[in-house]
Amino acid sequence: MMTKRFKKILGISIVGALMIGGLVLALGTPFDHFLTHDDTKVSKNDQIVYLKKHEKEMTEGVMGWNYKIKSVEWEWDTIEVGQIGNGTPQGGGWLLTIGGSFNEIKKSTFTIGFDLKDGNSYPSINNFYQMQPFRVEGDLYE
Repeated sequence: MMTKRFKKILGISIVGALMIGGLVLALGTPFDHFLTHDDTKVSKNDQIVYLKKHEKEMTEGVMGWNYKIKSVEWEWDTIEVGQIGNGTPQGGGWLLTIGGSFNEIKKSTFTIGFDLKDGNSYPSINNFYQMQPFRVEGDLYE
């Protein structure tokens, strides 16, 4: 048999516990960092190291676009990571680009691009495309 005092204390305790639980959910816990933190984010330097490791595959892919391309010289300092704009507030995604030259021609250029999940992710080495065509002194190379 519950007394009035016990019922009152029980009711206040339940309401207090619900309020504290609500605050913890709203503000988060010290453990949330471990549950939600993504340790797979990489720096631009990590991305460069990754691409250098896969330089051969990149070179073979680029050479496959034009039978006249016999060599590719990558310009690692041209790597840029940026968000693609498409006119919407969330943007069109993320892109990593890198330029290079070819056939040891000093004034030759081209650029390739990799789609990224976000600005701090690794590119997919099997999925890149030509952003700028092969050019020599600004003229198309055919």
